[in-house]
Amino acid sequence: MNWNLTTLLLFFVGSLFAQTPTQTIRGTIRDAATTQALIGATVQLVDQTQSTVTDGEGQFRLEEVAVGRQQLQINYLGYEGIILPILLESGKEVVLNIELEGSQTGLDTVVVRSSRLAAVQPLSSQTIGIEETFRYSATFYDPARMMTLYPGVVNVNNQANAISVRGNSPNFNQWRLEGVEIVNPNHTPNAGTFSDRITQSAGGVNILSAQLLDYSTFLTSAYQAQYGNALGGILDMNLRDGNAEQHEFIGQIGLIGIDLAAEGPISKKSGASYLANYRYSTIGLLSDLGVDLGDEEIRFQDLSVNLSFPTQKAGDFTLFGIWGASDNIFITDRDSTLWEESKDQFDIIFDSRTTIFGGTHQLQVGDRGLWKTSVAISELESGRTQEGVFTTEDFFVQDQERYAKTAFHSFYNYQFSPLHQFRFGVNATQHDFDTNIENERSPTRINQSAWQLHTYLNWEARWSNRFSSTVGLAFSNFDLNENSTALEPRLSLNYNLTNKQSLHLAYGLHSQIQLPRVYISGFFQGTQPSNAQLGLSRAHHLVLGYHYALNASTRLEVEAYFQQLFDIPIGTRDNDFFSAINILEESDIGWVLANAGEGQNYGLEISLQKTLLDDYYFLANLSLFKSQFITMDNIARDTRWNGNYAFNTTGGKEWKWQKKERQMILGLNLNVAFLGGFRETPIDLAASRLVGTTVFDNDNPFAINQPNFFKTDLRIYYKRNKSKYNTTLALDIQNLTNAQNVAFQYYDSVQDEILTQFQLGLIPILTWRVEF
Repeated sequence: MNWNLTTLLLFFVGSLFAQTPTQTIRGTIRDAATTQALIGATVQLVDQTQSTVTDGEGQFRLEEVAVGRQQLQINYLGYEGIILPILLESGKEVVLNIELEGSQTGLDTVVVRSSRLAAVQPLSSQTIGIEETFRYSATFYDPARMMTLYPGVVNVNNQANAISVRGNSPNFNQWRLEGVEIVNPNHTPNAGTFSDRITQSAGGVNILSAQLLDYSTFLTSAYQAQYGNALGGILDMNLRDGNAEQHEFIGQIGLIGIDLAAEGPISKKSGASYLANYRYSTIGLLSDLGVDLGDEEIRFQDLSVNLSFPTQKAGDFTLFGIWGASDNIFITDRDSTLWEESKDQFDIIFDSRTTIFGGTHQLQVGDRGLWKTSVAISELESGRTQEGVFTTEDFFVQDQERYAKTAFHSFYNYQFSPLHQFRFGVNATQHDFDTNIENERSPTRINQSAWQLHTYLNWEARWSNRFSSTVGLAFSNFDLNENSTALEPRLSLNYNLTNKQSLHLAYGLHSQIQLPRVYISGFFQGTQPSNAQLGLSRAHHLVLGYHYALNASTRLEVEAYFQQLFDIPIGTRDNDFFSAINILEESDIGWVLANAGEGQNYGLEISLQKTLLDDYYFLANLSLFKSQFITMDNIARDTRWNGNYAFNTTGGKEWKWQKKERQMILGLNLNVAFLGGFRETPIDLAASRLVGTTVFDNDNPFAINQPNFFKTDLRIYYKRNKSKYNTTLALDIQNLTNAQNVAFQYYDSVQDEILTQFQLGLIPILTWRVEF
């Protein structure tokens, strides 16, 4: 009896002190300006005794660290100290490449969200790690959708990841990969558009799976001189290196797709590694198996590879390749008595193919220099065929679009002293676009190719513990015509009021080339379209910001901005209110344009954010803004994107407990968005009935204010860590209240009335993920 009681007590006590699964944290700490290894940097787990220092190559290793949320504090004499929250899980090591900024402000050690984020975040920018896209709701594991949680960024239509940044068109944004410009990297790039035609700015989902991404930097305005060819936001995505010491695998299945990822060493001696990911859409797989999922079949798949080859003397090399394909097929019923809308009169097939290949090279030059080069060749091909199935006549239209970019970016960074560094760089991008429109009336094929050169010089100076500045100058030229040259000054000033508060002022003159369809539209003059002579669109950006670090994990940010746009292409005819500011998809324009338009965006943004510490986090922001365009009559009108206000709040909490040799985490995230409605042009019902399709009342452009947008998203996830692997089961409910948010209106010839197209309703997304 006593022996049995003792056994039970030992079992009970043992269960209370069950061994928590452990994992390794390792990485490298370097100077952000030169990538020189920082020897002797202190690396310590917050509130724990485990610590280490970096070796002669700047590397560190912490072994047998308990899995779960940890905080890594890094300090080095003469550099800003940071605290980096990390999620440590069994089955997958955490490998960090940490870059520290030289001390300039005397700020307290603060919590950052990315291993490559300085203690002081640059003005009008956000840097996120991919772990946040797995934790926040409504992201579809897509960094572009993640950006809609931040101030000044609004999703145009949640069927796609098109975003309006500070009142600008999504076409004013730019996609970048590893520091170079690329084509639109999204599946189904016609998603969420009125005309069901391609857009160069967005799509249904990013072809780059989150498994492959490291961190992304998003800039909203007044960016530094190395960035060009954008008037709105810039999303610069970066690929992570594979684990160079051991092979690891990830499997994930959900409504978005089936993901399979593998990574590991190519050579443990040299540190070379691979990372590969393949994804196939779940809906497409079910369609392939014969499951009826409605009137449309949507499929996509993508394959991504990133190879890393570090060397001792020649620098670090990477090679990457991304391929993606998507299809959207609608085959109508041949029984016309079953037709309910005008779309039912056609078979519509849309397909797109995207390829991106490139590489990078990074070389430390002496103790103070860094030379980095990135190259990428990207191409997006899409086709849309619409064929009528009338009994009396056939109607056929086929669009073929091809847009390719060959991009090169090389810069040299030299640090004269810890207080001054210079960067000189060259961006060269070839834009090659080919459009082929076939129909019974006027078949058209146009091809254009031209190079854009963007050279720049940037000087960062730290004058004291309180004051620093960045001065830049860029020269941009697009050789399609002689009207596309620009000299662009940039300036940023930072002043630290205290060790917790700072003021920021930034100015920039920016330019952007036109969309391919803008250049190749219009009436022809000889063999060239008249709009091929259009010059660059330009804008002055001015931003004033105030940052206040309330504590190590919570900060308040306030920014006021003004953007004056000019040289915008507009219509030249009387009573013509067309402006390129309002374009989303690349539909036909069909008339002559001139760089005579203007526009302005101004607003105020307030954001309060707490990083995930103490098992909870939140982000709340309010944006108040005005967006207007001006055409030939010199009257300021609301743009398509003028919603006037946007309120977003998201927050979450985690609960952790231990059972035997397993650790469990239950997480909850709730997001609420309340946005002012966009603008749309009224439909002329009488004219629409005459021609059988939508005809807008263009004498009153964007005179209708759509209803306000409201959406609530919920994410619940359950993580389990065992000794050799971890699993995550997540339920993501998009639009929890099933709110009907208006996308646009159109005239339907079958019903002979104006109908409303709504955005996505309630969508539950169940995902299961395993890492080992």
